[in-house]
Amino acid sequence: MPELDTRDLDRLTKSWDKLLKQFPEQKAEVLRRAGDEILARVQAEIGGKGKVQGWQAAHIGSKGGYVAVRAKKDTYQKTKNGQYAVGYITNAIEGGHRHGKRQSSSNPDSKPRPRAKTVAVPGRFFYAAVRNTLSGLDESEARQLMQTIIDGLEGQL
Repeated sequence: MPELDTRDLDRLTKSWDKLLKQFPEQKAEVLRRAGDEILARVQAEIGGKGKVQGWQAAHIGSKGGYVAVRAKKDTYQKTKNGQYAVGYITNAIEGGHRHGKRQSSSNPDSKPRPRAKTVAVPGRFFYAAVRNTLSGLDESEARQLMQTIIDGLEGQL
């Protein structure tokens, strides 16, 4: 009586099941470590005493496809002119901004004095500076992820 041996097929499907479980976990871990590294680089590029550095946080995309560093959500800074989202302030520091209105007096004969000699504050571009250094960030981890996929598809997990 003829028999069909399905052991190799069973081994392959078990490997694929392991791949479907292991890969997302490994990918999330790689993204978490990359986010920590990028965050440290952004904070170093910002410099200063830590206020703006503390506003930054690593964010992993909702479907786990990317990692980004940006200002914290739902965090605000009080100023003399009101309360602003720290993302708004961070973006002004990153890309530069215009000065406020010129100060004037109630005396009609006085001339308004500008706050500074420039029209705008130049940007610091700390996000852009770090973005330009990321091309080789942990390629070994990406290779390990790729090897996990290959091993899983070949039935070796």
